[in-house]
Amino acid sequence: MMNAFEMITLSQGLNLSSLFDRQQEYVKRQTRFVSRKPAKTIAATIEVVADSMGLKVHSQNYKLRLEGVSSNKMSPFAVVLEIFEVAPALFMVDVRKVAGDSLEYHRFYKNLCSKLESIIWRPIEVSAKSALLRTTTC
Repeated sequence: MMNAFEMITLSQGLNLSSLFDRQQEYVKRQTRFVSRKPAKTIAATIEVVADSMGLKVHSQNYKLRLEGVSSNKMSPFAVVLEIFEVAPALFMVDVRKVAGDSLEYHRFYKNLCSKLESIIWRPIEVSAKSALLRTTTC
């Protein structure tokens, strides 16, 4: 289960990394989604989808690294997905770009989310002003 300090570091409003990371890109490098499926099911589903997308998967302790070649076939492309339990039966999957173009990463993320519809949880009623909607989610 995630502790309060880990949750604070994942919150965009309280994230102080931009003060220290001078090389942070303008385009956001991380995205996330939530699921009510068990962590093992989430990880297994991500592995199957990544394989179908032609990506190599490295998995350890609910942290997955997906590697491939960028669409221009000239540079590596890699993302890391980490599964956190934020509450009983509620998991957050944090997706971060490790290598490759940011625009390609966002295309990849949208494609990944479309293939993970079966495990992504969306609340029935969501306020338009909700802070959860301000982060990039599926």
